[in-house]
Amino acid sequence: MRSTDSVGKPVRVACWVLACAASAVGAVAIAASTIKDGIFTEEQAGRGKLVYDKSCVNCHNADFYRERLARYENKSVESLFESVSTSMPQDNVGGLLTSEYVDVLAYIFSITGSPPGKTELTSDNMSAINVTTK
Repeated sequence: MRSTDSVGKPVRVACWVLACAASAVGAVAIAASTIKDGIFTEEQAGRGKLVYDKSCVNCHNADFYRERLARYENKSVESLFESVSTSMPQDNVGGLLTSEYVDVLAYIFSITGSPPGKTELTSDNMSAINVTTK
């Protein structure tokens, strides 16, 4: 009996350690990135500024976006994208390319205090990124 206990205990401990590690990894995988996590590049924000200056600046200044982003607190960037791409620009709704809308969002995030990073925001990754103003 004793030999079974001595073998069983290390196996139980190993299983417990693996379960804890798996839980920690799962928690990290579930946690969404936010716009404060460097989810766009400086280059992308620069492209977004060009589109913004052409299509957005006449109606919206940076203060407008600070207030607007607060309405999307803890919602996905994808939900913000859907709203913007289906309602703007007011004189040409839906008239920008998907990449231009995404670049404009990167620029908006940059002028409202989010830092750039090394990876571009894309229509493929925005559903896993949440808006935060804090």
